Amino acid sequence: MTTDDILKGRFVKRVFDETAADIEKAQNKYMNSRGFESPDWNDRTFQTSDSALTMYHLGKHRFVDIKTLNTKEGKKKKKNHPIHNRIIFGHYNFIIRELKYGFTDAVKEELKQLEK
Repeated sequence: MTTDDILKGRFVKRVFDETAADIEKAQNKYMNSRGFESPDWNDRTFQTSDSALTMYHLGKHRFVDIKTLNTKEGKKKKKNHPIHNRIIFGHYNFIIRELKYGFTDAVKEELKQLEK
């Protein structure tokens, strides 16, 4: 591995770490404002590496996000709480933009300084 490859890996991991913290903060803020008081609503974890950001969550996090339910009687509208898709995909666009344009010479120098 070259020095540039190591710096790229550190940059990607830093972007993923910051994004995971931002996602968790946004989800907590929304859930606290909407009365999600049970402790198991906070049962989600994030794992980051220099190549991936993985989020583990409960199925009910996705369930409260949907707007309609398909039942035997047909589609039923329900109150949705956008704690998953809207937040995740909003941050997804940030990740793409940051990885595409954020690895500048200034960032390389900053990461080199952290190494010393």
